[in-house]
Amino acid sequence: MSDQQAPVGGGVVALLLIDLQNAYFEDPQLAEALPSLIDHANQLIEAARSADRPVILVRTVHARDGSTWTLNMREDGEGFAYPGSHQAAYVDGLDVGDALDVIKTRDNAFHRTELRDVLAGLGVGRLLIGGVSTHSCVVQTAMAAFAEDLEVAIAAGSIASENEELADAALTFLSEEMRQPVLDQRAALAFLRG
Repeated sequence: MSDQQAPVGGGVVALLLIDLQNAYFEDPQLAEALPSLIDHANQLIEAARSADRPVILVRTVHARDGSTWTLNMREDGEGFAYPGSHQAAYVDGLDVGDALDVIKTRDNAFHRTELRDVLAGLGVGRLLIGGVSTHSCVVQTAMAAFAEDLEVAIAAGSIASENEELADAALTFLSEEMRQPVLDQRAALAFLRG
């Protein structure tokens, strides 16, 4: 997967990192991946900033009253990542800096958020996406970006999943059907540096 070429379309390139917040790394498998994931994500953030590329961090935050909960959260009677909580905060060590912060309540980062308007305002036409979980939030956001006519590449070193089988299948789908390449770290850095 990593030897694929990055998209070469028009528009500004932006880095989009999804759900690098404490709530998701309570899962042991994701917690194990965290040190490498943060190291790779910070390298991408540094490369994006050096090339004057926008850095957008997306995180999940839910209302305590249940009004933003998903169907399965309602069924379980349990929410998470409430405003101001430890779960809602970005993980320690992530170079948040001056990154734009977008709040979401669903796996798809475009669903009822300001993301579409933020990207349009910045003139973004191409995205490099990383974050967790690969098989859910990363994939749904990449698919939504495709529907928005944005060219997308996935940063392989900056994604992780607690379900590798689903993650592999989803990345194959994105790569083959939506022509969204999965780039190794060197290719992802080159993509951001232009």
